[in-house]
Amino acid sequence: MKQRYFIVVFAMFMAMSLCVLPSARCCAAETAASLPADNFKKSAVVKAFRGYMKDKNYAKAKAEIDNAVAKYEVASKDAELYKYKLAALDGLIGTENNKIYLQSKPDTTSFFNYIYELYLTGLKCDSLEQQYVAERHAEHKKAEPKLRRGVGQTMLPYRRNMLNAGKFYYKKRDYANAFKFLDMYAQTKSADVFVDAKGNSIVDDPDDVVSVSVLAVLSAYGSDNYSGVMSYLLESLKDEELVPQMLEIGSKSCAELGDTTKMVDLLVRGFEEYPETEYFFMTLTKYYNDNAMYDKALGMAVRMCELNPKNRDYWFLSGKEYLLIGNYDKACASFEKCVEIKADDAEAFSAIGNIYLHEAHEAYAKFNVSLSDPSYAKGKASINGYYTKACAAFEQAKTFDEANKDLWLSGLREAYFKLNKGRQLKALEKYK
Repeated sequence: MKQRYFIVVFAMFMAMSLCVLPSARCCAAETAASLPADNFKKSAVVKAFRGYMKDKNYAKAKAEIDNAVAKYEVASKDAELYKYKLAALDGLIGTENNKIYLQSKPDTTSFFNYIYELYLTGLKCDSLEQQYVAERHAEHKKAEPKLRRGVGQTMLPYRRNMLNAGKFYYKKRDYANAFKFLDMYAQTKSADVFVDAKGNSIVDDPDDVVSVSVLAVLSAYGSDNYSGVMSYLLESLKDEELVPQMLEIGSKSCAELGDTTKMVDLLVRGFEEYPETEYFFMTLTKYYNDNAMYDKALGMAVRMCELNPKNRDYWFLSGKEYLLIGNYDKACASFEKCVEIKADDAEAFSAIGNIYLHEAHEAYAKFNVSLSDPSYAKGKASINGYYTKACAAFEQAKTFDEANKDLWLSGLREAYFKLNKGRQLKALEKYK
């Protein structure tokens, strides 16, 4: 069950303070504009924007930029307009933050969404400016980024809010939104907007890469975002206490993504390092058996028997694996170990009976001598010996699980018939 991961792991991450906020899906739609560039009057847009900002009507200021970007392609590629939008979003965040501080009907969802949109806008602004600078350089013209420092300084104060938003949604079990915020937080740790003129990062995040990666993995898995799981799995595996859980989630995600090679690698690591975690053993065994890799499945079963010599189930599985590779002697020995551990193990007795039936069939197939041949008596005795052992095993299976006729009826009927036990054979007629 997915849920067990989320409940068990979450407590270790909630020590930090929690600011309330939700998620929104980005900023204004940046659809390709259909109106000609000649119709776009940037000065008019900026004038209206500044008027709204002066009146502290941040929502209309933002809408002014969004509308221009949506209508005109030239506006959608203007880094400076995104810088203006950044200021409007900063104002909206401040308004919601004041409501939270004053406990005056705060809208935490909007608060978090504005922060997320602010990050998207800042990254877009920086990307457009860098594109412009690169184009100028390609033309052997001078150009330097002028907006980056301001963009980074506007985004920087909200990093803890971004992280707390992820934790907030995680606690709410809204895993898709939790991942969205955690992913943005993690991916922007080394964003260009947070690098100063000397090449140094201005980010002062705590040393939380591993813990955030764990939460990101859990959130991604909880929202069926298997690619998201794989994005953070490697880093999450550095949390030594949670390696088995992360390996399990990783292997399941790889299975969903169709990456069988990586899935098997994770399962093998899990089995080798944490053989006590049954998931790795059972899943890998099934995979090997489904792909006729019986030797590998057997090797795992044998190891589990060595590690758990009193565990009946592992001995039974090893017996089944020996049967799959045709080693009936060792299979029988494994099933006998089962009944040694669990005296009333009808299933193991049935398996033993079937092995002796198989041996009887094999011996009979090779028994091609006439009645006058001196070796006839010896061969016949050998065949009867197998049937006698099969009969004893099936009778034990019947004793311990009479209701489950599939375990013993057919085999016992054959054994009685071959051993000329007419009375016992007749007694089986009541079983249909």
